Amino acid sequence: MSESPEQLTRLAYKRYSAGEVTGMLELFDPAVEVFVAPPNFESGTYHGHEEYGALLERWGAVWDEMRVEPRSLETAGRWVLAWVEYIGLGTGSSVEVTQPSWELSHWPEGLCTRYEVYWDQAEGLAAFAGRTPR
Repeated sequence: MSESPEQLTRLAYKRYSAGEVTGMLELFDPAVEVFVAPPNFESGTYHGHEEYGALLERWGAVWDEMRVEPRSLETAGRWVLAWVEYIGLGTGSSVEVTQPSWELSHWPEGLCTRYEVYWDQAEGLAAFAGRTPR
């Protein structure tokens, strides 16, 4: 793929928001490592499409609607830090819920090989600051 890491990141969020999880996973290396920081109830490290896909399925099961809106993206080499907002309607609810998140993704060869999710802004910014362009 000739797209930049920023373009690929935007495309991944677009596909997820459109409910195209399989299409989104095509942008991730089959051996992707996904880290979800506490206090998320699903915090931990997930390996590969199967584990990450199962995580996304569990997250999606409680929402009638869910979209991710990138608010800003910053790059350092092949790393991208995205400040995003998850916006959704819970199953059977008419109340919109918003959750900010700071998410790092690494795109060394046109596929995401590492993805990290932080609900705490300071933790997300610190994790990004520790990355060196590769």
